[in-house]
Amino acid sequence: MAHHSSSSQAPRIEVPQLVVDMKMPQIRELANRLRFSPDEGRIWMDKRRVVLIQSETFADLREELIAGLGLDKARGLLTRIYYAAGQRDAEDAVKAAGTNATLRDLLAVGGMMHALQGYLLPERGGEGLAVGDPRRDDYCGEAYWKESLADEVHIKQHGIGSYAVCWNAVGYSSGFLTRCAGRSILVREVECRASGSARCRIIAKPASQWEDAADDLRFLETEPSPHPHVYVPLSARLDTSNPDVSRAPKPVGGGPQTEGSAFVGTSTAFYVLQHKIDCVAQTQATVLLLGESGVGKSLIAREIHKRSDRSTTQFVEVNCAAIPEQLVESELFGVEKGAFSGASHSRPGRFEAAHGGTLFLDEIGTLSMTAQGKLLRVLQNGEMERLGSNKTISTDVRVIAATNEDLKVAVREGRFRGDLYFRLNVFPISVPPLRDRRDDIPLLTDRLLTRFATRHGRNISGIATRAMQALLHHTWPGNIRELENVLERAVIMAQRDELLDIHHLSNADATLISSSFFGVSRTGQLTSNANADSAGSEQVLSEKTSLSISELAEQIVGTGMGQWTEIEDALVHAAIKQTGGNIKRAAALLGLSRSQLDYRYRKMGRPFDRGTDPD
Repeated sequence: MAHHSSSSQAPRIEVPQLVVDMKMPQIRELANRLRFSPDEGRIWMDKRRVVLIQSETFADLREELIAGLGLDKARGLLTRIYYAAGQRDAEDAVKAAGTNATLRDLLAVGGMMHALQGYLLPERGGEGLAVGDPRRDDYCGEAYWKESLADEVHIKQHGIGSYAVCWNAVGYSSGFLTRCAGRSILVREVECRASGSARCRIIAKPASQWEDAADDLRFLETEPSPHPHVYVPLSARLDTSNPDVSRAPKPVGGGPQTEGSAFVGTSTAFYVLQHKIDCVAQTQATVLLLGESGVGKSLIAREIHKRSDRSTTQFVEVNCAAIPEQLVESELFGVEKGAFSGASHSRPGRFEAAHGGTLFLDEIGTLSMTAQGKLLRVLQNGEMERLGSNKTISTDVRVIAATNEDLKVAVREGRFRGDLYFRLNVFPISVPPLRDRRDDIPLLTDRLLTRFATRHGRNISGIATRAMQALLHHTWPGNIRELENVLERAVIMAQRDELLDIHHLSNADATLISSSFFGVSRTGQLTSNANADSAGSEQVLSEKTSLSISELAEQIVGTGMGQWTEIEDALVHAAIKQTGGNIKRAAALLGLSRSQLDYRYRKMGRPFDRGTDPD
């Protein structure tokens, strides 16, 4: 995009009046996806973590870029960063809208997202860019921006100039439109308040239709970077000494060998875990996996094996806690015929079965002291004897052990051998609980829903916003195993083509437990939403508002906050609460007879106490 001054404005384009429904419920639906969790130091927008920054901070950052890089480089950097942001938001909008949304609906979301993020306000409620079909060569959209933050901070620092300065907004709009259209769409700011115009005006056209598109493209061109879900080891990213060395990036949870696996993530904790796996996988070192039950230690052990030079050999898994104490030695080291009553034939143990490969010993803290002594010998010199035999057998096995117990405490209490602990603790890896890697939950959810839908023959259309928020804010004491159970149960409960909602995610005996968090009220203020997912419709109805019944219904439906039964239950509860338990008056408020209200209340599982009913 070349610099365009107000003195050389592009000719105005006559465009038809838009037919886009930009009613408030749509914006309310977007705002309802914001969740503030002060207890965790996080803010969420749907599946993504977001941050609040002061306008002064944005101004300082922008000014530092201009001073340090120069005008053109600073402009290009901001344009590219927000171009990527626009594409991410468009990707989320496409997934959330499903198959019923039109392209025009998707384009309208872009303006609302910009307004919600506080950068600017598309005039006339977001109208403008949804003119025509951006997939066609004759597409040409026009829109107006006001309250642009970039304008404000630039004018304060530099005054009125001769060029347009809404670089972040131009990049965002170009990225959003490009993702929705499936082709390169360039947005150009042809009027700008920073160049003396009354307001900002933009025009969007396919890149091929701009005669001087190169002026815009030069601010978008950069070195290709890895996909956000592609992990590249730090050494590969920093080693530039040998340009001939090419290291293929490893997909996080992707690739043929992990297809369908729940070993995926984008959190910092997950990338630290990835780095440790990469460091140790190609070695022969013994690995000790530490972490709570259900965090996926078995999955990580398999991942280490798959990335090692033993990946083509056998992987043998043993749950030490599931083997009776009297059988542990025979299971691990094998048994000779006649070694004990019932040993009618000789058979190899798990160490022999894993020869040349990897042996994963889960719950190793439960081994008897005798078994621990024999295990120590195998780890020291690779030799062992079958139970009932004095013949020494050599074995080449890599051991990965795991426990959810603090082995240091077990050593102090005499329940675990100290020498074995130090032999196992060559390369310890602490696996973080799911509550410490919440950023991974959306990706895990997508992967697991696909797996369970295939397994049970269900066609799931997606997951509701408030259901995802419940998953993000749940404390997950059972970690990934609990998440798997919740999602599999939800898939089984869902009907064909149904959207998974909060009621599908309930446990057998309780709803998901969430930490306290806040949402945005109708007035734009933060409001407590600790129970919003289980009683969302009641919360909406309880707000003091002058909305009509029709407007309330539109708001509830537009925000996706209530199924029919939930709304009915909320009305019954509110009426009884307002009348102080007077059943007759509560029924009158709802236009029901006493027996009708009694029936509905009993359906909710809360029969009236006739002794306390004042009427």
